[in-house]
Amino acid sequence: MPDDTPASPEWGIDHIRKLLKAKAAGTGRVSANVFLHDSVSAEQLSGAVKEAIDKAAQRLGRAASVEIGKVHRLAKSVSVKGDPEVIAELSNADSVKTILPSEIEDIYPKPVESKPVR
Repeated sequence: MPDDTPASPEWGIDHIRKLLKAKAAGTGRVSANVFLHDSVSAEQLSGAVKEAIDKAAQRLGRAASVEIGKVHRLAKSVSVKGDPEVIAELSNADSVKTILPSEIEDIYPKPVESKPVR
């Protein structure tokens, strides 16, 4: 399997966990996208995530309070919504490549110097 180490610490699972918790602060629920390894076929995406959710909830000793949303076959990802702890725990599943919050604040580079245009 290829090395799945993120290029930046901002995309590591510890940072993603913090983002998920922060986004869930008011409601206790968060939306995320779960990306699966290429070894999971497009037909198995939903089932693989359902199984991973059940196992993650079991490891945490909680109810599986995560809903499965849209399946993105080409991206090998599934949208999920629910308990941020259970969603973050999905990263320990063998079939899961990474997890990203559904809303990412700002991905564009910021200018270092800006000069007024005359």
